[in-house]
Amino acid sequence: MTFLSTLTSWRFAQTMLLALCWLLIVRASYILQSGLWPNPVGMIASDLAGALILAVLLSITAGAARVLLIVILGSAAFVAGMHLSVHGTFFQLALIGKGVDPTFITGSLINRHSLLLPVYLLSAWLLHWSHRQFVTQPLAESKGLVIFATLVVAVYGFSFQSLTTPTNNLVASFFSQIPVALVSPFISSESSESEMAENAQEMPGDTNFFHQQVVAPYVKNPPNVLLIMVEGLSAGYFPSVSDYHNLNPAVELKSLEKNLARHGFRIYRNALSMERQTDRGTFTILCGEYPDFRRHSRKMVDVVEERASVDCMPSKLLESGYTTAYWQAAPLGYMQKGEFMPRVGFEDVSGAEVFTREGEEIDGWGPPDPVYFNNIGKRLRKLDATSAPWMVTLLNVGTHHPFNTGKGELEDGDFDTEDLEELADTEPQEARRKAMKTMEEALNRFLDGLASDGILDDTLVILTSDESGGFIREDPESLPLNSNVGVLAVRPPNGDSLARYAPENQIVAQIDIPPTILDITGLGRRTGDMIGRSLLVQQNTTRDLLLADTYTGLKYFLRESGKLLSCSELMTKCSTWQFDPKRLFGTLKQTETAPFLTFEERTALLNNASYMKPVESP
Repeated sequence: MTFLSTLTSWRFAQTMLLALCWLLIVRASYILQSGLWPNPVGMIASDLAGALILAVLLSITAGAARVLLIVILGSAAFVAGMHLSVHGTFFQLALIGKGVDPTFITGSLINRHSLLLPVYLLSAWLLHWSHRQFVTQPLAESKGLVIFATLVVAVYGFSFQSLTTPTNNLVASFFSQIPVALVSPFISSESSESEMAENAQEMPGDTNFFHQQVVAPYVKNPPNVLLIMVEGLSAGYFPSVSDYHNLNPAVELKSLEKNLARHGFRIYRNALSMERQTDRGTFTILCGEYPDFRRHSRKMVDVVEERASVDCMPSKLLESGYTTAYWQAAPLGYMQKGEFMPRVGFEDVSGAEVFTREGEEIDGWGPPDPVYFNNIGKRLRKLDATSAPWMVTLLNVGTHHPFNTGKGELEDGDFDTEDLEELADTEPQEARRKAMKTMEEALNRFLDGLASDGILDDTLVILTSDESGGFIREDPESLPLNSNVGVLAVRPPNGDSLARYAPENQIVAQIDIPPTILDITGLGRRTGDMIGRSLLVQQNTTRDLLLADTYTGLKYFLRESGKLLSCSELMTKCSTWQFDPKRLFGTLKQTETAPFLTFEERTALLNNASYMKPVESP
C-alpha cells in the first residue's frame, strides 16, 4: 500500500475521526475549566491539524510506545487545562524546568486540581482502547506517515504568531514547540562587549527604549517606603479602570478601590506590567532594569552566582541610612530570592519559613493572606518604633495558584469523589475570585490598621504587582497586551501632594517604580544606569518601552506616542497597532502599516535589554 493510499484509506479516516472527537472533548473540558472561548475559526483549523498529527501517532505506535503516548497525552492535557485556567494560555514546553521544582510541585500541583490528572489519563486510555476496537489492523507506510506529520507540524508552527493561545491545539502546539525547546538550553545567556557594540550600531536612532528621567529634588525629611507587591494583581480588577478601558475582568475589587481612594492613593489607568513570572517582575521593580525577555529568565540567577552585577534601589536606600526589609510569604529558596535579596540591598529578608515552627514543612506556597498581612502589620509596628527610616517590600502568595484563602482548605491526601464533583461544578475563575476577595479584605484591614496607628503619615506607599494575571477581555486573543495590564497605585506621605505627581492617565510601568522611590526619598541623583521615569516628572517626554509575555511568546515594542509592534517569539511575524496614549488598553486597533522597526533593530533592542554588567575581577 502506498503512502497516498494509506492516507486516504478508511482506516486512517476512522483514526482521524477518533482523534478529532477526543480533541473536541478535551477542548470542551478546557472551556469548562477556564471559561475561555477560543476563536471558532482558528480553533477548528487547529484541531484538524492536531487530529491529523494524533491520527499518525495512533497509527504508528504499539506496545511501550503506545503506553508512553497515553501517558504524555493525559499528562499534557492535564497541565494544559490547568495552565489555561490560571494564565489563559497553554504551557510553554521549554519552561518545563520550573515545573519540576519541588517548591512548585508542592505549591501548585499537589492540590484538589490534581484530581483531574487521572481523569485525563483515563480519557487518553479510552482513546487508545477505542482505536484498538475500531481500527483492528495496523496501517502500512509508517515512514511516509511520519514525514507527513512532520510537515503538518512545520506548517502549523509557522502559521501562528503564538503557539500557546487558547485557539491553539494541544497536540499540534506541543510538537511545534519541540524544536525551539531543544535549542533553548544551548543558546548563550550572555552578551559579549563586541556583540553589544555590534548591536549598538543596529539600534534605531529615532527611538528611546532606554529612557531615564528624574526630577531629583532636595528632600529634608525622607519618608519611609512601603512597597506592596500583590501576586497577579491587575488594575483591570478595579471597576473605574475596567470601565475606562471597556475591559471584562474576572474579578472586581470594589472595596479595595474605595479604600485606596479613602487613604489618598492615585490609581494609574495605563499601568504596564513588563513580563510574566515573579522573578522577572520583581527584578524590574527593585533594580530599574528590563526583565529577562528571553525564554529562560537568568538575571536573578546571574546576580546570585556572581556572573553579573546590578546597582539596585534597595542598596541606594541602605547606603543612605534606611533599614531595608524584604518580607514575602513564599519560601525564599524558590527562584533563589533568599540569596538575591541581600545582594541588592535588603538586610532583613524572610519568607514562608517564619510562619512555620522549627522542623515543620512549609504548607504549599506559604500562609494565606489574612495570616500574612496580620503578621506583617505586627512587624511593621515594631520597625516603625525605631529611629531610622525604613523601606519594606512585601509579596503575598494567597492570590497565586492554587489560590489558598485559608478557609476550609483540604489537607494533603484528603481528596475523595465529592471533591471531584465539587471541582467539576466550580464556576470558572471562582477560585481566583475568592482568593482576590480574601486578599482585598486582608489588605484593607492592613492599611486601615497602619493608618489608625499613624504609620502611613510619614510613609510613601506603592501598590503594584509582580506580574499581571487574569482575564480582562471578552475575547482574550483579540488584542495584544492582555497579560500586561499591570497596576500602580501611589499614596504620598502626609505633607506631599498628588498634584506634583504624573496624572492618572499617563502611561506608567513597573520600571518607573525604582526612580520614583529614589526621587521621593531625595536620592534621585543616584539612579545610575537605571531605566525608568519618575512619577514626579510632569513634562510630557515621549519614550518607548519593551514588554513581553513569556506564556504566549510574544514580544512588544511600544511607543508612547500611540504605536505598538506585536511580534512572535522569533520576531519573524509582527503586527502593527495604534492606540490613544491616554487610553492604551481600550483603544488598540490593528493597522496595515509596516513594522516601524526592522528585524535587525528588534533583535538589537532585545539583546541590549538582556545585557548585564559582568562582575569585575578582583
